[in-house]
Amino acid sequence: MNEIVNKSYTLKGLPFFIASLLFAIYYSLLYIVPPPPSEISHLHLWIMEWKFYLQIADEILIFATISLLPAIYTLNNVRQIFESKLSLFASGLFYLFIIPLFVLVDLLLGRLVYPVNVYPLTADTIVFILSFITGIMHMISIMLALAILLYGVSYRKNTLGSLILVTAILGFGFQIIASYPWLLTPGILLVCQLSFPIWLFLIGLYLIKVEYRIPNKNQTDLN
Repeated sequence: MNEIVNKSYTLKGLPFFIASLLFAIYYSLLYIVPPPPSEISHLHLWIMEWKFYLQIADEILIFATISLLPAIYTLNNVRQIFESKLSLFASGLFYLFIIPLFVLVDLLLGRLVYPVNVYPLTADTIVFILSFITGIMHMISIMLALAILLYGVSYRKNTLGSLILVTAILGFGFQIIASYPWLLTPGILLVCQLSFPIWLFLIGLYLIKVEYRIPNKNQTDLN
């Protein structure tokens, strides 16, 4: 079947690739940094020793989060004449919860490594911030798992939809595992966290290669 390729849509895959690369770098930087010491008295030394990596991760995260905005918009508006309730709900999770929570993590991480006026960074404050970040990342992973699964289900009857669904199911499983970082080794946690940037990359590739090729015949509807 002959296909008409709308080249202007190809550029819309870039946010997915950019977000995928930035989140992969962010998670890799966090993997390089060892877990915080159990001794509260050593927390300041831990921050000073790994401050550079934490600062870079903090900067990368904000740009990765911003790149999600056009990516999710594109994902939900591939075919505007066919609206999927599941896709709309998944996009809502990103815009209302996941993206704001990533911004909050970025702010908290920045508080650890950047001076804030004259307010001291006490050991108790560090413990609170680290605990808060862990709790937020737990919530993010769970909502990411749900959003990825919903997108996969909404695309299941499209071209190569079964492959997208399988990818979504795998991403769902890895993100659920990643939501319990205190039970995992750093290596396993990294593998599970990387399922998100890998999913972004595959979705961006899928949209460019499949969704933005407009067949001469009618296309399959989104459910």
